[in-house]
Order: sequence, then structure tokens, then C-alpha cells
Amino acid sequence: MGEKTRSGFEGDGPFLEFHRGTPRVKSMTKKKRPYRTKGKNDSQDTEARILAAAEKVFAEKGLKGARTNEIALLAEVTPSLINYHYRGKENLYRTVIENYYVSVERRLSPIMMEEGIAPPEKLRKLIALGIEILAEKDHVARILLRESIDKGKYVNEVLSKPYLREMFEMSGRFVFSNMKATRHPANDTIHLLSNIFGCVTMFFIASSTIKEFWKKDVFAKKMIEERKEEVIDFVFNGIGSRFK
Repeated sequence: MGEKTRSGFEGDGPFLEFHRGTPRVKSMTKKKRPYRTKGKNDSQDTEARILAAAEKVFAEKGLKGARTNEIALLAEVTPSLINYHYRGKENLYRTVIENYYVSVERRLSPIMMEEGIAPPEKLRKLIALGIEILAEKDHVARILLRESIDKGKYVNEVLSKPYLREMFEMSGRFVFSNMKATRHPANDTIHLLSNIFGCVTMFFIASSTIKEFWKKDVFAKKMIEERKEEVIDFVFNGIGSRFK
């Protein structure tokens, strides 16, 4: 069975087109539509394809330049199905950003709260996992860069949610609270998080440049492992001595 559009007709094979109130069959024999058929977990699979396609298109063109039809073609679904699931392009964009931060929160928070591990070791784990998450979502770093350029409207909306604000507050309580104060103790966490975030994300933002200039794939497993070591060394050479 093909996926149904809002009109109730299947997306695969011939479909009905209404003309002056009279239904007529439009042949699809000349050009096959690229929409997939249903499976056991069709809804989850469809949404996963839409989100993956949206990440790629939004990273390349931003929210304003992206087109729903282009995302639909890449995801192999109908544009109406995207509207059905996400109520439009803007909400789809918001969902892409929130999904990234939800993934970050779910995977990083347990490390922050883990008992019996010293803050420096927690920070090493957090950096390594942060790099892994961005490697898995290879287009998100560029979306975050675009958001920063556009004053971060959608990122700010997402981060204003209590469960995500709690994650950033936890970093201060469970990781950075055991550090010696600097000249700006009130803003220590802001500076530390911003510096680490830059080290982690910039590598992926510059992925196309690195590939063009050095002919290296930043998403290769070996390169990701190297990146973890380099960022951890860089961070701890800068702030490692500040842990009590």
C-alpha cells in the first residue's frame, strides 16, 4: 500500500485528479514517482526520512531558501505528508533543532549526574560524546551556524524550554563547580561552555573546506577519534590546571 495523502488517495501508482468535479485517472506510467510503500514501522520510518532530508536541505539553504518540495523529493514522500506531520516548513525546521538538543540532553545529562567520577573525567566524556553526536548528525553544525548568524531565533526558543535549561545548569553544578574561580567568576560557565562548544562544532562546520583543501573526510571514524583526542588535549591544556 502506498502512503496516503490528506485527500485519502495513495501516493503510489495512478491517482485521482479532480477536474470540474469529475474524477479522472492520471497515468503514472511515463514517470514513476519515488514514494516508498508502507512497512511495519512506516510512520517512524517516514518521519526519520523527512528529518534526515530536512537537515541536509536546511544546512545547505537555510530556512528561507529551503523548499518543502525539495525536502519531500529527497525524503521520498509527498509534500502533503510533510505538512501532515509537521504543519509546514517552519515547524519542521524547529523540530530539527529541537531533536538535536533533545539528543544532547538525553545522552549528556546521565554523565553529568554520574556518581564516583571526578569532574575532569566527566568533562572528557562530555566532549567525546558531543563530538560523536555531531558526527552522527553531520548537517546540524551548519544549521546551528546559520542560526547564530540569524540571531538564533529558533535555537533560543528551544533552549528556553525548562528541561534544556536544566541541562546547562547541571554543567555548572556537576562539572565546573569544582574549578578555581577566574577574574570573572559570575560568568565562568558561560565562557567555558562557549569555548568548548566552539572547539567541538567548528570542525564540522568547516567539513566541506577541510575536504576540499586537505582531501580529508571529517566524518571518517579515524578522523572522529583523532578529533576527540585533539579537542580534549586542547581544552585541558587551557583549563585543566583550574580543577581543584
